Amino acid sequence: ADDFFKGGGRIPWWAAGISIYATMLSAITYMAYPAKAYATDWTYYPMLVTILLVSFPVVKYYLPFFRRLNVTSAYEYLERRFNAPTRLLASTLFIVFMVARMALVLYLPSLALTAVTGIDLYICIILMGLVTIAYCTMGGVEAVVWGDVVQGIILMGGAILAVAYLMFHTDGGAAGFFSIGAEADKFRIFDWSFDYRSATFWVIILGGIANNLISYTSDQTVIQRYLTTKDEKSARHSILMNGAMSVFISVAFFAIGTGLYTFFKTHPADLDYTMAKGDTIFPFWMMSQLPQGVAGLLIAAIFAATMSTISSNINSVATAFSVDFYKRFRPQADSRMLLRVARRACIVSGFIGMGIALLMATWEILSLLDFFQEIIGLLSSGLGGLFLMGIFFPRIGGKAALTGFIAGVIVLFSVRYLTPVSFLLYGFIGMVVSVIVAYLMSFVIHEEK
Repeated sequence: ADDFFKGGGRIPWWAAGISIYATMLSAITYMAYPAKAYATDWTYYPMLVTILLVSFPVVKYYLPFFRRLNVTSAYEYLERRFNAPTRLLASTLFIVFMVARMALVLYLPSLALTAVTGIDLYICIILMGLVTIAYCTMGGVEAVVWGDVVQGIILMGGAILAVAYLMFHTDGGAAGFFSIGAEADKFRIFDWSFDYRSATFWVIILGGIANNLISYTSDQTVIQRYLTTKDEKSARHSILMNGAMSVFISVAFFAIGTGLYTFFKTHPADLDYTMAKGDTIFPFWMMSQLPQGVAGLLIAAIFAATMSTISSNINSVATAFSVDFYKRFRPQADSRMLLRVARRACIVSGFIGMGIALLMATWEILSLLDFFQEIIGLLSSGLGGLFLMGIFFPRIGGKAALTGFIAGVIVLFSVRYLTPVSFLLYGFIGMVVSVIVAYLMSFVIHEEK
C-alpha cells in the first residue's frame, strides 16, 4: 500500500517536479491558453508566475507538516488538527470534485479533437480512459509519475515545436511575428485598471495567488507528489522546479496564441471563419497546416496532457477513499487489503469519470456539468482556508473551522450570483472570509485543543 500511494519514496525530485507540472496542465488549458492569447493578449500570463511565488510559502510552511506528520492523505492532517467531520467533509468534496474534473478533462479535449480530426468522440474518451485506468491500477503513483514524465516531455516538446513552426511560417519570419504581434498589442501583459470585474493585473495576481495556494496546499493530487520523494529537501526541489517550469515553459503557450494570430493574419485564406468555438483554433491549425507526422506529434501532446491529469485524479481519488474512509473506519485492515481496495477504487472512479464524459457526449449536458464543476470550485476555496487555519491560526478549533468554512461558502455563492466580481477572485474571497469568520468564532466557541 505504501508503494501504491507514495511510490516507496523512490521518486527522484526532478520526476516529481515534472509530474506536478504535467498534472496541473490539463489538455483544456493546453488548448485554452493559446486560444486566449490568440483572441486577446498575454494578460493571463502573470497567473502562471504566481505559481512560483506560491511555491516559497508552500515549501517553508506547508511541506514540513505533510512530510513530518507522515500522512498519506492530505486530509489526515485535518483530523489531527481539527476533528473527524472536518477530514471526512474535505475528503468527500475532493473526491466529488476530482470525478467531475475527470469527466470534463476527458470530454472537452475529445470534443475539440473530434471537431478537427474526425476521430470518433466516443473512441477518444474510451481509449484515453481505459489506458489510463489500466496503468494507474497496475502501477500506482509510481506509474502515474513516470507516465507524467513521458507525457510532460511530449506536451512541452509539442508546444516548443508549434511556436517555432508558427514563428517561421509567419510572413517575415521571427521579425514578422514580433512586429505584427506588437502592432496588434498581442504582447500586452499588464492591465493596470482597477476594474474588479475583468482580468486586470491586480485581479490576476490576487486570484492567482489564492487559487494556486488552494491547489498546492489542499489538493491531494499535488500533495501526494510531496510524499513520493526520499526526503523533504527533494520534495522542496520538486515544488520549486514546478514553479520555474510554470514561469518559463508556459511562455510557449501564449507565444502559440500570438503565433496563430500572426500566421492567420498573413494567411487569411487558411482560416476557417465558420469555426464554432475559438478554443479549437490550435487543433484546427495543427490539422490544416502541419505535415502529417508533426500534426500527429501535437495531437499526441493533447492526449498526453489529458492522460497525465486523469491518471493523477484517479490515483488521488483512490488514495483519499482508501485512507480517509476505508482505513479510517477499518484500522485493522492490513496492507494487502488496503492495496486491493485502492485498486478497486481506481477502477470504479475511472469508470465513473469516463461514464459521465460519455453521457455528456450523448446528452450534450455540458452546461449542467460546467455548473456542477463551478459549484464544487466554489467549495474548494474553503478547503484552502481549512489548511490555512490549521497551520497559521493555532487558536482556531474544529467547530470554529467548520463554521468559517460554511460562512465562506455562503459568502462566495452570494458574490457569484449577486455581484459582477470576476470569477478569478472567488478563491481569494472564499479563503479570506472563511479564515476571518473562523478566527472570530474561536473567541466565541471554546474548544479543547
